[in-house]
Amino acid sequence: MNENPENPAASGGEKAAPAGRSHDTPALAGRRFFCSWSGGKDAYLALARAVAAGGRPAALVCMLHEDGDRSRGHGLPVAFLEAQAAALGIPLVTGATTWDDYEATFVGVLHKLRRQGVEAGVFGDIDLEGHRVWVEGVCEVADLLCHLPLWHEPRRVLIDELIASGVRATVVAVDAAKLDASFLARELTPELVAELEAGGADACGEEGEYHTMVTAAPLFAAPVPLAWGGREERDGHWVLKFTTVEAT
Repeated sequence: MNENPENPAASGGEKAAPAGRSHDTPALAGRRFFCSWSGGKDAYLALARAVAAGGRPAALVCMLHEDGDRSRGHGLPVAFLEAQAAALGIPLVTGATTWDDYEATFVGVLHKLRRQGVEAGVFGDIDLEGHRVWVEGVCEVADLLCHLPLWHEPRRVLIDELIASGVRATVVAVDAAKLDASFLARELTPELVAELEAGGADACGEEGEYHTMVTAAPLFAAPVPLAWGGREERDGHWVLKFTTVEAT
């Protein structure tokens, strides 16, 4: 699941898609782009596809809780996100915000990136129409092209591609109403995906059933450690209790 579906503004689909900003119109070759970054598998796969298409990554954009200590979407500590950005060699750009101010803060970040020569945004949304409308809308406001490399591809095909490419990702949170805590801290494998599906979850967790953190991948210069110590229930989710990132 990508960062943006966590935003309450992304749930509605009544707004018409902005003309000329669709996922299937902009070519990324040679363009500087930002990637909406959750630290998880879908964001990484969207980034990897954008790079393969010739795009030039300029920033990873992630919204944080208003206290600035962890991400809004997956609850990852900033130190983990910074470690991922360092492994990718791409600057991390953040904005601390409440849910009420999320969209305004996000658009403010995009305006700054546009002034710095960024031309497009890349998002890891798969097939939820309200999310597509929202990301296209914020890009339109900031005069940016909007690119959704994963759009309308079968979810199981995407997760199989991710795993086969050598990406390593660990489950860091699950929706307590849909999955139990036993899935936490497990690395994503075909066997685990089958278990998630058997438990009633979508293979990609596009409906928010589970969240992951990528710890190693072809675009990473080095693995990123995931440090945790215990589990807890928070806001209707079972989550890992994160500790400091250890040096590799």
